[in-house]
Amino acid sequence: MRSALPNLWRDRWWRMYDREPIDGWVDGRLALTGDAAHPMLQYLAQGACQALEDADCLAAQVGKQAGVELLDWDIALRDYAETRTVRTVRVQRIARDWGDLWHCDGLFRSVRNAMLRDREPTDYRHVDRLYGA
Repeated sequence: MRSALPNLWRDRWWRMYDREPIDGWVDGRLALTGDAAHPMLQYLAQGACQALEDADCLAAQVGKQAGVELLDWDIALRDYAETRTVRTVRVQRIARDWGDLWHCDGLFRSVRNAMLRDREPTDYRHVDRLYGA
C-alpha cells in the first residue's frame, strides 16, 4: 500500500454527477435499472444498493405471474417502474442533501460537526428516512 500511495492522482478533481429523476424507465420491453435509471451521488453509498433493489423488485414483479403460461412483460415492467420510482427519487434527493451536508462551511459546518460529534455510534435517526421501513 505504501509504495502505491505516490501513484494516486492528487492533482485531479473528479466531478460528481447525477440528474433529476426521470419519469420513464420502461420503453416497450426495455427497462432501465441502476444508474441508467437513477444515477445518484456517492454520499450514501447507495448506487449499487439501489441497483440490487431494482433487480429484486423486477424479480418480484415477474414472480407475481408464477404459474402463468405466458409472462406478461409489459405488466411486470410497468409495475417495476411504478414501484421503484418513489424510493429511488427519495434516495437520490437524500444523497444530494448529504452532499450539501459534507460540503458546507461557516456556521453550518460548525453546527454539522457538533451534531455528528454528539451522536451515539448506534444513533441512526439522521438516516432513518432512508433505511427505516
